[in-house]
Amino acid sequence: MDTGLSLFLADQHPELASAHDELYPERIPEGLPLSLTLLYPFAPADEVDRYTEDLAALFAEWPPFELVLARVEQWDEGGAAYLAPDPEEPLRGLMRALWRRFPQFPPYGEAGGDPPPHASLTLTGGDDPAATRARVESRVGGLLPARFHVSEATLMEEHERDRWRVRKTFRLGT
Repeated sequence: MDTGLSLFLADQHPELASAHDELYPERIPEGLPLSLTLLYPFAPADEVDRYTEDLAALFAEWPPFELVLARVEQWDEGGAAYLAPDPEEPLRGLMRALWRRFPQFPPYGEAGGDPPPHASLTLTGGDDPAATRARVESRVGGLLPARFHVSEATLMEEHERDRWRVRKTFRLGT
């Protein structure tokens, strides 16, 4: 089973969280709320405990920060829609620090990858990616920009296939 590191955002913006659940209903039974992935996949669930001290130390080096999800973007491949932050820093710096500290777990399994920070809003673009984007922009447009105070990161674990739960949270800057 997999693990991953995320920033949970749903509690700070219930309206946007509701839009996420409407647009990406597949996430509800998976147990994945509106969130932003820092590193996935991370260590296998049965090995992750050996990394928690390193994770705690890394997150302690990063002070809490403000995050603004500013616009809807869409992947070229597959057409899934997502929210993008603006500016990307310091979030991108934190993501890259994780990738450097744990090179054995490259982002999305692609060594040397540098994926943009994103909060997914759809699984795919469907048969008509332009229509998907228009539907997403219509649903979330009035909610953007959305501001968040990031003070902790969450280690998630897959406990059954496509079913996730919180394994541990890490405070930033402690």
